[in-house]
Amino acid sequence: MCTTFTFQRDKSFVLAQNYDFYYGHGLIVVSPRGLMKQSLTKDAAQKVTWVSNYGTVTFTQFGRELPMSGMNEKGLTIAMMHQEDGQFPAEDDRPGLNELQWIQYQLDQFKSVEEVIEHVEDFRLEKSVYELHYTIADSTGRTALIDFIDGVCHVTEHAECYTMTNTSYEKSIAHAKKFEKSPLENFSNKTTSLDRFCLVNRLVKDVQSQSTLENPIQKSFELLEKVAAKPSDQTQWEWVGNGVPPTFTYWSIVFDIYSQTIYYRDLQNHEIRSIHLDDFHFSNEVMALALDNKASGRISSQFQPYETKDNERIILLSYEPMSDIFPLNEQRELINYPDSIKRVL
Repeated sequence: MCTTFTFQRDKSFVLAQNYDFYYGHGLIVVSPRGLMKQSLTKDAAQKVTWVSNYGTVTFTQFGRELPMSGMNEKGLTIAMMHQEDGQFPAEDDRPGLNELQWIQYQLDQFKSVEEVIEHVEDFRLEKSVYELHYTIADSTGRTALIDFIDGVCHVTEHAECYTMTNTSYEKSIAHAKKFEKSPLENFSNKTTSLDRFCLVNRLVKDVQSQSTLENPIQKSFELLEKVAAKPSDQTQWEWVGNGVPPTFTYWSIVFDIYSQTIYYRDLQNHEIRSIHLDDFHFSNEVMALALDNKASGRISSQFQPYETKDNERIILLSYEPMSDIFPLNEQRELINYPDSIKRVL
């Protein structure tokens, strides 16, 4: 259920994410600045309204404006993971944002980790499906980890390694310290979130200790591969009869923040594709591209003007297994929601 890390070497500063879930379809959205947006919260009196200050490139599976990760034109980058010990704040008098739209809001509004932290208590996180936690990085080389523990937001700004899996950072690092002297080969990615944290934390430490690193992007993908949840003949079918399929690593994404370039591959297409933010003006229409494509190399030119059917494709696929929670009429609302967003600047 997802792994992230950051590291900084030479002229590269990367935030890397494995997105682990039950399926791998998705949509990449290029969104311009100057769009008027309103939150999806059901409480009309508490809706949040804002105008996007910055253009963004985001990766989504549950609908446009509900990203799993993304980068804005100033280099602010955010990636999410499920937090299995997470608990969002109790209802209070603050307006709410759901756990995915919160990412879009930060990317739309802010250019730095400092600004995100300064405003982190402005809104209350509302759970629509999962409690999440977040890794945030920016073009100054700064990283922060945001957890929610017992309803309280915890921000980690000073860490030896900025690594996260699916347990709060505080609990994860305490667990990892017990195995500081264990050899790397003793660590596994096939058991719990804490075990996977120990592995990725050690791998990132090793990278940071190297005197030189020729290709930080390639190294990032190598690390993501080592902590990936990979399908096998057994894992693909042993769930049958239990009703819940296993999660696999469907997307591996590397955000090269200094160069404002995004690299990714997915489970069905191992070709690494790149998206260069300087290929976009962020002053025109919204653009989109199916994440699960057969392309390779630099793909910025393959984006096309966004259409409602792009959103419909991913939403009907994603929400079908959750139709008891999100009936078809609510799915239709999510499909059409972006059509209400208008340019004002």
